[in-house]
Amino acid sequence: MSTPDRLKSGDECHVTAASSVNDLDLGKQDMKNNLLIGYACGTLGVREDDDVDETARKLQQRQQETDRQIHMLRQERDAITTALAIAGIRPTNSPSFTYSHEENVYWMEQPFCRMTLADSCLRALQDHAALGNGSQWLDKNQIEYLIRRGGFNFKTSDSLNSVKITLGRLAVGGSVERCGGKGSRSSRYRFVKEREDALADSRATKG
Repeated sequence: MSTPDRLKSGDECHVTAASSVNDLDLGKQDMKNNLLIGYACGTLGVREDDDVDETARKLQQRQQETDRQIHMLRQERDAITTALAIAGIRPTNSPSFTYSHEENVYWMEQPFCRMTLADSCLRALQDHAALGNGSQWLDKNQIEYLIRRGGFNFKTSDSLNSVKITLGRLAVGGSVERCGGKGSRSSRYRFVKEREDALADSRATKG
């Protein structure tokens, strides 16, 4: 082989080796990008025998940390929901430490953030009307809890009194039925029909 041919062959080998190194670096960068994308999308999965770089190990470490935090927060949430159920703030059909269907829907959809107080109270009662076993009856504390969870923003410091006044107006208008409480027990309400009148849409009515 002539000298030019040997030089040419050597150049080709050098280019091939350089390309391999560049491909390897690019492969590592692609792996990092994919891991970061997976982390952002919540779809990252790493097996024990995977050959992953420091990026993956850091993500796994953070995963462990967030799992511990989530576990602690769930324990705290369960204690709070149980306490609210025992205190009678949550509706009687609510499980002790998990949310009812209505509680979940209200939290996810936030339906009451765009409603008046009267419409919010009536909607909460209407949603519980078909539950039966006495669950269709709610008192002012339970209704306030539900509409707060559903995104209603009270404009007054005495939100419970605003709910009580609004429920009284709805009862007078025939939209809800009121069952008078005995002793220290609050009156309870249940849905009867849609509103036929338009209650004054004042700041007090909006809470």
